[in-house]
Parts: sequence; structure tokens; C-alpha cells
Amino acid sequence: MNIGREPETNGMVSSEWAKSGCRLPVIAQCDFQQQESNDDKKKQTTTTGIVVPLTNDIRYTGPDGEIIKPIQGGEWSLNNNSNDSQSNKNELSFYMNFPEELIRRDVIINAGAILRLEGIMYSTTQLKEMNTNFYTARDQKWDAGEELNSIEKRRTAPLKWNPNQNKWEKESFPEDTILVRLQKETNLKRAEQKIKEINQERPNPKDISLDCGPFPGIVDDDGDGDGDVYFRKKGKVLLQSGGNGGIFGQWSINKQCVIGTWSAEPINDKPLSYY
Repeated sequence: MNIGREPETNGMVSSEWAKSGCRLPVIAQCDFQQQESNDDKKKQTTTTGIVVPLTNDIRYTGPDGEIIKPIQGGEWSLNNNSNDSQSNKNELSFYMNFPEELIRRDVIINAGAILRLEGIMYSTTQLKEMNTNFYTARDQKWDAGEELNSIEKRRTAPLKWNPNQNKWEKESFPEDTILVRLQKETNLKRAEQKIKEINQERPNPKDISLDCGPFPGIVDDDGDGDGDVYFRKKGKVLLQSGGNGGIFGQWSINKQCVIGTWSAEPINDKPLSYY
């Protein structure tokens, strides 16, 4: 987690909170454990479980050196969008509890605060499908562009000498009608639009975790559970509950507010665990 003032934070907390631009970095190693649901309808769209910290504390550096504070896990839920055939992402949310106050300069998390973390995951199967669709659309764009270039080259080709007519003539290509050209231009625009639509969902490799790891409720290529996923970087950290008040009176309203971002990387020697 990278806790501090975000653009969405303005107006939702005291103007003094994280005013300096200071950030509070928090690294928590966690295991995501799945819980079985008896609700068949809910099971079709949502996977739930609990977040179990692998250590019961977090560590960060303050003005006076290393600070160690306890941390507690909470529930997690995964909306795998199984009813939406057009969706290529999985929406994850989970809770982390901080029994003691965290302070780093003017970034303060009150004792008893509960943070809600929201983010997006992509299974390796979903990424492969998006990449395949992208490459197909890209090839269609290249083919349409090449055909248009060929038509243009023939249209602007130099005159050829006709010895029978004893004059220079423009070579005729009956197949290059206006209708054919319009059709090729339409194919090119369709392919470009398709690429644009795919890239709106297809993440940039720089925007996802460096490595992938198994996660409960994600179907792999074999149709089994615990398929591999990549986490999208810069998920939202929201204050779910502010605890027992605090310095600066920073939580001016009870509504959830964005107080930072988070990302995750798999701990590859510990399946279903992330930090």
C-alpha cells in the first residue's frame, strides 16, 4: 500500500491530512483463503474468502527509524463477471484492519481503522484472449492498409509508353473502382476501431504486476480452480472506518474516501500468497 493524499481525496478529509505530500508505504504479506458459499446464485458471480496475514505485523520507516505495528486481515470478495461474456477482468475487494495508530509525519491512520482495497485482476487466460483478439485486429488493419496502398500505387503509377498508339498512357485497372476503394477504407476503419476497443480493456504490461500467481476462484486453461492472475497496479485504498478519531480531525465525513493506492506481487514459493 502507498497511503497518502490522492486527487480523489480532496474535500473528503481535513486539508491538513498528508498536506506535505508525504506517503506511508505499507507492505503486508497475505494469504487469500477461499470460503465455500451455500448460495448457488452468488457462487456463480462472486468468490469470497478471508485474507490471512503471513506475519501479524507491518514495518515502515518513520522519522525515528523502523516502526512495527500489528495488522489484521478481513474478508475478500471477487466478482469474476462470469455472466458477462464481454468482460476480461476480475474485480477484487478486501479489508485490512489496523488495531494501532500509524503515523508518518502528517499521514495518520487512526487506531482501529479499517481499510478497503479495491482492484482489478486479469487471468492469464483472459490476457491470452485479449492478445489474440488484438493481433487478429492488427493483422486485419495491416491487410486493409496494404490493399489501400496497392490501389494508391496503381493510381499514381507513372505513364507507360504505348508503341501501338505511339503515346504515353495511364495503365487501366478496372478492378480499382470507387466502390472497392470505399470498401477497403471501411475495413481499415473497422479494424482501427476494433483495436481501440480492445486496448481500452487490454492492460499495458507496465500497468500490471511483474509476475503472476494462482488465485482462488479463477479458472485456469484446464477448467480447474486457482488459475494464475496478474494484478493491475494502483488499485484504490479507501477508508472504510476511521477508528477512534485522531489528530487533525482528519476524517471530516463518514463516507468512504480514497487515501492511497496499492499493488501486489505473488510470493511464488507460497501459493495464493501476495505482498
